[in-house]
Amino acid sequence: MDPANVDSVLKRFFAASGQARHPETQLRYARVQKHLRSFLENDGVALLSSPSARLLELEAQFQADSAYARVMGAEELLHALPAFLTGAHLLPDFHDRLAQISLASRLAQWLCSRQLVERASSWEDVVLTRAAAERARRSVVT
Repeated sequence: MDPANVDSVLKRFFAASGQARHPETQLRYARVQKHLRSFLENDGVALLSSPSARLLELEAQFQADSAYARVMGAEELLHALPAFLTGAHLLPDFHDRLAQISLASRLAQWLCSRQLVERASSWEDVVLTRAAAERARRSVVT
């Protein structure tokens, strides 16, 4: 297991995802990454266990900017993905929304394939992310 924090995980994932992509796609991916980071910083604490939430609150007292990304790891990131794909958090632009759904689903799989999370203990979050992605896809096309 890689003990990398959310910041380094997202940098690695988006660097790998954006390679050899059209410039507009790269811009769209950057918007999704910015939105995901904002979501984690603003809403992520509500999704954490009590000990992790307390740790995040302590870290934010010292340096509030990007506290979630510095302190939390891949498991917390994976756990947050289903909520990131709910209606209230979907990006307003149609194509950005499609990219958000696709990238979140791929991120969940990537976290497992890179062994950043334990597949067995995190499988429920993977399934919930896939289900949330499917619901979000259906809401986009209707």
